Amino acid sequence: MKAEHWKRALVYGLGISGKAAARLLRSRAVEVVGMDRRAAEDLELGDLASDPGVELHLGEEPELLPAGVDGLVISPGVPPGQPLLQAARQAGLPIVAEVELASWYLSGPIVGITGSNGKSTTTALTGELLRASGFDVEVCGNIGLPLSACVEGEAGRIFVTELSSFQLEGIDSLRPKAAGLLNLAADHLDWHGGEDAYLAAKKAIFRNQTADDSAVLNADDSRVAAIETEAHRRAFSRTAPVQDGCYVEGDIVVEVAPGEAPRALFSCDDLALEGEHNLENAMAAALLSRAMGADGSAFPAALALFRGLPHRVEQVGDRLGVQWIDDSKATNFAATLRSLDAFPDHSVHLILGGRNKGGDAALLAEVAGRKVKRIYLVGEAAEDFRSALAGVVPCEMAVHLPQAVDSAARRAVEGDVVLLSPACASFDQYRNFNERGDHFQQLVGALNG
Repeated sequence: MKAEHWKRALVYGLGISGKAAARLLRSRAVEVVGMDRRAAEDLELGDLASDPGVELHLGEEPELLPAGVDGLVISPGVPPGQPLLQAARQAGLPIVAEVELASWYLSGPIVGITGSNGKSTTTALTGELLRASGFDVEVCGNIGLPLSACVEGEAGRIFVTELSSFQLEGIDSLRPKAAGLLNLAADHLDWHGGEDAYLAAKKAIFRNQTADDSAVLNADDSRVAAIETEAHRRAFSRTAPVQDGCYVEGDIVVEVAPGEAPRALFSCDDLALEGEHNLENAMAAALLSRAMGADGSAFPAALALFRGLPHRVEQVGDRLGVQWIDDSKATNFAATLRSLDAFPDHSVHLILGGRNKGGDAALLAEVAGRKVKRIYLVGEAAEDFRSALAGVVPCEMAVHLPQAVDSAARRAVEGDVVLLSPACASFDQYRNFNERGDHFQQLVGALNG
């Protein structure tokens, strides 16, 4: 499938990725019908607003499918059950994700990275390892820069691309040269309708791979390890040796392959990022980089320099011996559990809540009972968390982030940690997790001021 066969396309959703898709289509002389429920002043459309080849439908969703449309490009935030999408399916029109559209025009290979947690960190790490190894790299996708915005440029670049389950639902021919699935946990169940559909979306990253490609899988996650693929399988494990991939021996990450002598990739001490989950991310990034031809010699120095991404277990304050940690990116229970494991028992003041994505709040009970001193509940899911956790840890209904920060500041003592790790999406009170994390950091800064 190629968009050169399209003369007119509907781009549904004009956020960052939708606008990039529209511009890519216009650069290929395809007329665009752009659609978004938001008003023009909320979209920053720029050149698209004055382009005569762009027809805009803003502020509402038309009842009828626009005439003459050859295909649809949907943004990650558009629910799959929307009436216009159902009408397009009935009409037999192709419906693709922005990353699928972009893949048709790339002049270099894709490294695709997905998983419930750690995607962005692993994507950024893979980009750094490849750059340090001398490759020309674009780090893009769900991490922030749309793949469509990277099409123009020098040929031969490696496109290291974070892929969400929403994006993977809309791929048709996208084929990563190397693809990694980091882990699986209950996430976005409200969107996908259940764990089976969510898993199917994640597995789609391997759908078009062949034996000439590489699949990097987490051997410590039973559901990931069981995935079947035609690609060359490479595994990573923190807990046990593997036959093809890498594992931890002492404090060394060792790479093995059939018929080859084991070799050291890097030391655990080389990694600037803390936490077992970040060791897993680094192992996956190393294997993905090796699959693209990196010899590994630059890995130790690159890992030592990488300081992580914002809002991911990021220390943003140290006030009167109390650490303040921004983990706003923890939007599911598994991510929050991983964060809690990094701190001493009974030391954490946990700010929790937002919009639940379909998980069971009771999953936090065992670890919270061991790690957490007090919970401050915010957002739509606050009552659900209180019902599940009130008998385990003292819970306080803070409702909004400023109240939670103020109360935690009064209660936390030297040696404690105040952790924003919400286990929920931010959309009930913020536009995204970045805005939520930025607000938290501003509040903490005001305390220190």
